[in-house]
Amino acid sequence: MGRTPFQFEGDFAAVSQEHYKERARNPRFDYRHRVEYAAMGWANQIGHAEFPPDELNKILAGKDGAVLSKDAVNNHVRRAKEWGLVKTESSRLCLVLPEHHFQKGIGDITCDVHGVRPAKRFRP
Repeated sequence: MGRTPFQFEGDFAAVSQEHYKERARNPRFDYRHRVEYAAMGWANQIGHAEFPPDELNKILAGKDGAVLSKDAVNNHVRRAKEWGLVKTESSRLCLVLPEHHFQKGIGDITCDVHGVRPAKRFRP
């Protein structure tokens, strides 16, 4: 398999989002990193990873497969924010990656949770 040229300036490397989705679901990693992995795995072009209610709870299920409570997920997201792994505006509904940490060349550029929409250009 050949490599696709990376299109951004600076010292960046491309990663497999599917790999990060697998890591987010893997209970051998600690929760704060699993939150970061979920952000990396599901992030759109602007670094926002939106989740339906309770979806992140299922992704972060424990070793026994038990789905985490909303409070538990909120605590894990808070710890990931304290470590700087996700931005402070992150929640269990949308994890936001720092701009210096993540860039993506394709994908959605909106976020319903944070009300991010591209500006409409006036077309006469």
